[in-house]
Amino acid sequence: MPAVSVIVVTHNSAADIAACLDSLRHHPPKRSHEVIVVDNASTDGTTAIVEEDYPEVRLVCSDRRRGFAANCNAGARLARGAILFLLNPDARVTPGSVDSLAAYLDAHRSVAVVGPRLVYPDGSPQPSARRFPTMAVTLIRRSPLRLMWPHSARERRHLMLDTAFNEPAVVDWLLGAALTVRASVYMALGGMDEGYRLYCEDIDLCRRAWQTCGSVVLLPEAVVEHDLSELTRRRFITRATLWHMGSMARYVRLHGVRPPPVKAGRRTSDADQTDRLLPV
Repeated sequence: MPAVSVIVVTHNSAADIAACLDSLRHHPPKRSHEVIVVDNASTDGTTAIVEEDYPEVRLVCSDRRRGFAANCNAGARLARGAILFLLNPDARVTPGSVDSLAAYLDAHRSVAVVGPRLVYPDGSPQPSARRFPTMAVTLIRRSPLRLMWPHSARERRHLMLDTAFNEPAVVDWLLGAALTVRASVYMALGGMDEGYRLYCEDIDLCRRAWQTCGSVVLLPEAVVEHDLSELTRRRFITRATLWHMGSMARYVRLHGVRPPPVKAGRRTSDADQTDRLLPV
């Protein structure tokens, strides 16, 4: 049985999937592992690339388009590893990153979710740890108001640009481009909420983890390169923008507009007395 199951959800990812899977092939975890690609009805030849060039990968093809959360859950149900590593197809692991994340979960039973430090392809830091969204931050980031306040203090705080991540730190939530979670915890949470088509499912998962299972931690020693497209950032009105607005509306409906009292940015050693213990 593999110790780690890497789950990659693709949709028309022909331009990215080879680099993603190459990174896993060239920098594999030392633990036993499996790689599962769940393809979301691609039409651009993504599945042909996986089938022909990566025979070690388990490919699962959806017969119809479904949301990102639903495809992640499908991969998790097929996974045999005790630890799940959810990875975007436009992300690439670096040497030792998967092992570091898995080892951290093994050593810290009070941690529910751990994620790597994300960087852009040029190596510059990508703000992957976030504080829970507020109404003011959402309006500034997703409306023309950001033209008036392009670098507002509220947005910088939301992106945790006021925090130096030099060691493991407790955070509110992490981008879903690369998340590590125990399979038992993921299943206890019911996986990702399939009511989200795209966007906010990572915020929701981390919030529910905080409420019932344990803390969320950024592990800076583990590095993953992520080619973040930021479509909703570059253009105001797109289909992705509408999906994001719909997902945020669902998040607010389920959790309200007030963030829970999580002290993001703490060192993990400072949080030992307040982190919840995970269920056995």
